[in-house]
Amino acid sequence: MKILRYFFHVLQVGLIYAMYLMDDLYKNHLGFMRNVSFYSHKIETSMVGSKLFLLPLLLVVIAVFLIIRKRSWETVLLMIMGITFLIWQGLVPVTATPIYYLISGILGVGCLLQLMNVFLKRSQSL
Repeated sequence: MKILRYFFHVLQVGLIYAMYLMDDLYKNHLGFMRNVSFYSHKIETSMVGSKLFLLPLLLVVIAVFLIIRKRSWETVLLMIMGITFLIWQGLVPVTATPIYYLISGILGVGCLLQLMNVFLKRSQSL
């Protein structure tokens, strides 16, 4: 289980690299740029796009509950990641960056990986 937790941390670092890779792909590949623009517009006008801020809010609430129950550096890291995701959703407008939804997806996957790390660590300590 410990190896799986370390693997999830390595994946999270890889997700940080994926953000820069997506930005580079958007700037240098026209086909990717068109697809991202098309799907970003589609998500923005859909019902999911308007409710996307609820995901980081839910993650922060779960992190607060987990910190209250048992504090560890993994739960604190989950809280930091959830707050970062919430700030990204709340303060950065959709029009500010063309890969807004890609970055939101990457942050969401990173938070879910950290949530799995927290639950793996909690299951080991029980």
